[in-house]
Amino acid sequence: MVLTLRDVLDRHLVSADPQVLSGYDGLDNEVRWVHSSEIFEIGPLLSGGELLLTTGLGLAGVDAGTRRHYIRELAQRNVAGVAIEMGRTFDEMPDEMVREASAVHFPLIALRTVVPFIDLCRSANTDLVSGEVDLLRRRSDLGAALHAEMAAGNGAPSILKRLAAAVDCPLVLLGSGNALMAAEGVDDDHSAWQAVDAQVAAVPVGMRGELVATLVAGPGSQLDPAALVSMLEVGAGPLGVTLSLSRELGGLPHRAASSLVSDLLDARIDRRSDLVMRLGAAGFRPSKTARLVPVAVDVPIPRMASQLSASAAKRISAQSMHAQVHATSYALIAPSRPDGDAVTEIVDAYASGSGEATVVVGDPCRLDAHELSSGLVRVRHALSLAVADRRSGNHSEAVTSVRALAADLAVETLPDAVRSELAAAAIGPVIAWDTEHGSELTHTLETHLRHGCSATRSAAALNLGRQSLYQRLDRIRGLIGFDFTAPQTYPGLLMALCAYRAQGRRSADLSRSAD
Repeated sequence: MVLTLRDVLDRHLVSADPQVLSGYDGLDNEVRWVHSSEIFEIGPLLSGGELLLTTGLGLAGVDAGTRRHYIRELAQRNVAGVAIEMGRTFDEMPDEMVREASAVHFPLIALRTVVPFIDLCRSANTDLVSGEVDLLRRRSDLGAALHAEMAAGNGAPSILKRLAAAVDCPLVLLGSGNALMAAEGVDDDHSAWQAVDAQVAAVPVGMRGELVATLVAGPGSQLDPAALVSMLEVGAGPLGVTLSLSRELGGLPHRAASSLVSDLLDARIDRRSDLVMRLGAAGFRPSKTARLVPVAVDVPIPRMASQLSASAAKRISAQSMHAQVHATSYALIAPSRPDGDAVTEIVDAYASGSGEATVVVGDPCRLDAHELSSGLVRVRHALSLAVADRRSGNHSEAVTSVRALAADLAVETLPDAVRSELAAAAIGPVIAWDTEHGSELTHTLETHLRHGCSATRSAAALNLGRQSLYQRLDRIRGLIGFDFTAPQTYPGLLMALCAYRAQGRRSADLSRSAD
């Protein structure tokens, strides 16, 4: 571990009563060795980083210019500092040496108590060597742990997790073009990029002379930068081998999962036996009675979607499989409990770490090719609606479900003219008021209906005071002329609101097409 000049003075030279006469800004210089010598022309024999101890005997009888040269040469050799014992050659430090050291910002230290240099050197250098031995031991332990991960057949995420625990800071693995490949110690892709922006160290990850990735360490480690780089270099080798092997094998499990989901979306799998076999090839082996919940994810950095899905599955102790088809990420999740509301459980698991992602959770499906195909197609369609609503500022939830979007999906099957008629007939006056006044009564009405007409939950969702909510609801009631909370009007109003949002999505699509 690195010792600074300040550390050496405080820990090992304190008995010599040191007084820093110049170069205070150099007290954080790294000290690589503590050396004593009386040779005047010692500079060329030093490699940099040494703290030099001397009685000044080699400076006795020389002129002021020669003493200045002595200081200047040590500074040019990047020596950490020089400590001169007072009372043998000099009763006090020569003024020209102090001025020269100050001019070149070089630490010049007077030792005002006589202490055998051998004791000072032994103490400081033992500390330096023990730090280096400790780092070597930690490197050795880490190397053994990472090779055990490789021998167990574990991939880059497991290696990255081990390495992050060893250095105690966030780690991000960047591929070609700075694409985000994996991360550990961060909550989402936004946090990963924050760690990259605030990086403390980075090392290349290569294999057979080819750069395959870059390993970046974010802030937080207690290791000094040099030791941190040293530890990262231990991990770079196993990561390079693992990444290269995955690439040479075509990333078989990941490719198998993506191919499977693609075929299911296109309804190209008929037999249950084929489905089970291909799930196994993707490393996913749910029980015969398991219910699989399809999930579709839209995220700015596609590679982070698998980490998001894996984290959500882990929170509920569920098996999962992740796949990428074109620009959309998918997951199949097999909840550990057959009973209970799996959809709500999975929605909550994703919501705790969704970040900038939009996630739609589908309905549970049996281990049946046709049912799973339909479920994936439905969740893909629902995701496109959720993404469009979020982009248009319709205040949609970041994580929702096919169940919650059932009315939207039904409205999407209607012709444009029917949707327009439905919206105008039920909520036309509310839409007109919003258009004229720039208000959000339409959104308020839908939020209130979707929260079971509970004033408490609606006000919280809209970030309004209850009195403000009541004023809006009174305005809406006056515009449409009937009680919108009545059971017989409730379903029709919700469909009309969905139809109105569908019109907005359609207009946005036409506008993008025109651009």
